[in-house]
Amino acid sequence: MKDLSPILQSLGLLDSEIKTYMTAFENGPGTVLELAKRAGLSRQAVYVAIDALTARSLMSNALRGKRRIYAAEPPTKLLAYAKRRDAEVHERVKDLERAIPELELRAGGERPIVRVFEGKEGIYAIIEDMHETKSKRSFEITDIEAMYKVLKSEDLGAMRDATKKSGTRVQGMYWDNRNIKPANADQIFLTKDHSNFKSNIGIYGDKLALVTFEGKMHSVIIESPALTKTMRILFELAIKGTK
Repeated sequence: MKDLSPILQSLGLLDSEIKTYMTAFENGPGTVLELAKRAGLSRQAVYVAIDALTARSLMSNALRGKRRIYAAEPPTKLLAYAKRRDAEVHERVKDLERAIPELELRAGGERPIVRVFEGKEGIYAIIEDMHETKSKRSFEITDIEAMYKVLKSEDLGAMRDATKKSGTRVQGMYWDNRNIKPANADQIFLTKDHSNFKSNIGIYGDKLALVTFEGKMHSVIIESPALTKTMRILFELAIKGTK
């Protein structure tokens, strides 16, 4: 007869549970003492195994006179249990898939540093951060038309001055009906087909800057060498493709 132990182990049964079940199945029903002697286990181990097997509907018991007899359920119950466990495992896999994003955020070691700002404070935070980073080359894509609707001339002047002081050369793609050249920038103007995106994405150093120019302004600074490298490649390919 084929050894079923590996199969039963894969279903989560312990060795003591497998021995108790197989002993009761092959030798017929018996008392705890009888099952313990035949299985080579202690009575306590058999009691614990019977409780676990009964909870899985793999063993049952009945009174015969004054004795309580324990019996193994037929193999069809094993199959039914295996199917239930398979369904549970599949559901746990789905739960794990849904939990992966949250688990990844809890991972130790190096991870992206993310800062979120509301209103114009985010713009000033990005300008200050760019100045401290002292990156000589940066990229951006900006809806200038939308930007002018939410930022005042003094805000824009501060941005230009900060960029000039940092010595950063900006390569960018812009949407603006007026074709106003951004300060200190190698500009490419987008066509109307690629207009009204009401946001800005920029790269400087190892950081990404994301800004929305509609509703309540939000700005995000993400520090991640891997993400920045990827976005820089995309910008270089996009700029090359528009020339």
